Amino acid sequence: MQQEPVRESREQALWMADRCLGRRIARLHRLVSRQFEAELRESGLTLPQFEVLSEMALFDAPARPSEIAGWLGLERSTISRNLDVLMHRGHVRAAAVSATGRTTRVVVTDSGYQALADAEPAWRRAQAWISEAVDADAVEALDRWLMALDLDQQKR
Repeated sequence: MQQEPVRESREQALWMADRCLGRRIARLHRLVSRQFEAELRESGLTLPQFEVLSEMALFDAPARPSEIAGWLGLERSTISRNLDVLMHRGHVRAAAVSATGRTTRVVVTDSGYQALADAEPAWRRAQAWISEAVDADAVEALDRWLMALDLDQQKR
């Protein structure tokens, strides 16, 4: 008699796993991240470090770590760990510190811009791999998903 609920639970779990968008997106993230990490390795940057540097370069002004975390949708602790490494390497520097010493604004240094430039060939190879694997419609769909989900998060 106890077998029936177990079988139903297993079937439900299989049904959910088969349809789970979160599971699919997580797998997609792992596949893409592995490729970018493998390509970027020679430049000395990890994908998260590349993301932080490139986002800061786009902003092109002193930014608080919490702002960077918000732009990238990452935890502040993740940003802090990456900023520590980037600062140690001289790619980022503190531009301003509040009177209390609790708030720091950081900027990309010339070394950081050079690191991004040096990473460009690796980035291009990773981009080409993805572009060859998926069609333009997939890229457009991804952009629509990101915009829709980002807007939904902002409403909450």
